[in-house]
Amino acid sequence: MNQEHLAIASVPIQRWSSVLTAEEALKTGTIFQELNKPFFVTEESSKQKIGADISAHETQSSVLAKVSHSETLNEREQLMMQIQEVSFVLDDIRLYMDTHPSDKEGLDLLKKTVKRRKELLMEFAHKFYPLTVDCMADIYEASPDSLCYSWQEGPMPWEGACV
Repeated sequence: MNQEHLAIASVPIQRWSSVLTAEEALKTGTIFQELNKPFFVTEESSKQKIGADISAHETQSSVLAKVSHSETLNEREQLMMQIQEVSFVLDDIRLYMDTHPSDKEGLDLLKKTVKRRKELLMEFAHKFYPLTVDCMADIYEASPDSLCYSWQEGPMPWEGACV
């Protein structure tokens, strides 16, 4: 008679290590480099494996295209992208803190990221329109005569405003 055994999983405890930039983290899907374990090879990573010198031999037209693309993003879209990136980092570090509540480096990054996100949200609200109720309340406290409670000041997401 064949006896079956249950599997026993062993998951190592994650240790704090260096974190990716907000831009890299959003593209990668994690702020922790050691958790970046792609399940398949993408065209981009295939090119990197073929030769690291590919980027060194970029044509002038591809470099100009990248610069041109970045210049086409207006200030609102650039600020929105920064908010998305810092919000992603905040979510990822919060998940880390769920399992490592006493990690000093994690807590420091959490505090710094919360502060940065609030600054970006307020900058966006003052320049364009509020994205959160907290932004509305902060604007109202600073200027009770403002029209900060009007969501209609900004475009709706289906109008192509979100990047």
